[in-house]
Amino acid sequence: MTTYNVDAFPEIKDVQRVELEILMKVARLCEERGFTYFIESGSALGAVRHGGFIPWDDDIDIGMPRQDYEKFLEIAQEELGENYFVQTRKTDPKAPFSFAKVRKNGTTFLEWNKRNIKMHHGIYIDVFPYDGLPIDGLDEHIDKCLKLNKIQFKKYIPDRVGIPHKGFKWKLGAIARRMQHYLLKMYPESLLEGKIEKEYMRHEIKPNEHGFCTCFSFVDRIIFPNEMLFPPQKIMFEGEEFYAPAKLEEYLTLMYGDYMQLPSVEDRVGHRPVEVSVTEELVTH
Repeated sequence: MTTYNVDAFPEIKDVQRVELEILMKVARLCEERGFTYFIESGSALGAVRHGGFIPWDDDIDIGMPRQDYEKFLEIAQEELGENYFVQTRKTDPKAPFSFAKVRKNGTTFLEWNKRNIKMHHGIYIDVFPYDGLPIDGLDEHIDKCLKLNKIQFKKYIPDRVGIPHKGFKWKLGAIARRMQHYLLKMYPESLLEGKIEKEYMRHEIKPNEHGFCTCFSFVDRIIFPNEMLFPPQKIMFEGEEFYAPAKLEEYLTLMYGDYMQLPSVEDRVGHRPVEVSVTEELVTH
């Protein structure tokens, strides 16, 4: 029997039901339009280790090659309809992300470190773009992209991730984060967005050729061989079929090491929202 952290919020099963609904809608749209997608990170891990959600996980992650990601964003809002909101920096300017979220309207999932940001806070799934990497100048390119990503997060999110701790070290880190936030507020938004777009999208992914790609929304320097991700394979997740990375065991080992080993009980937590509300109606058709 698996033991879960007692801090897990009681609505987590309801949140997961809504997230699965969103994933099914997005996956259906991608397959109808021929867009490549795959569940990734904790969602891919959950599919293998738990047959679906990691029990304490409160979001779903999917990835797309940049080309399909951009095409998806062009049509997703109209195709998904009024029950959902496709959140990007363009559709919700206060959103502090370098990737997209698809949120369910009429719901709330308010995370502590984003509680004061005036943006859509509905229950969501994350949609990450994956970008190609150059053969020459690889380290320099990754360093520049990760630096831009950190600047963006610190500019738009004033607080550290997670519920505040009482310890002095945590408080000191929180003060430093606040100082960085206020200093970076002076960095022109248009300049930052332009640099991010130019640098991230410089190199195209060619899925059927040898090469490498990564998701610059990650903080870690994780590089994926193209053949590890493409072409995606089908896997069961909560009783439904979705696409996952091509070499899933290799992918999970790269991401997590011994991925079948459960974390300690105190680490079995998700985003720990401060406010959650779920509508009664689930759209399944």
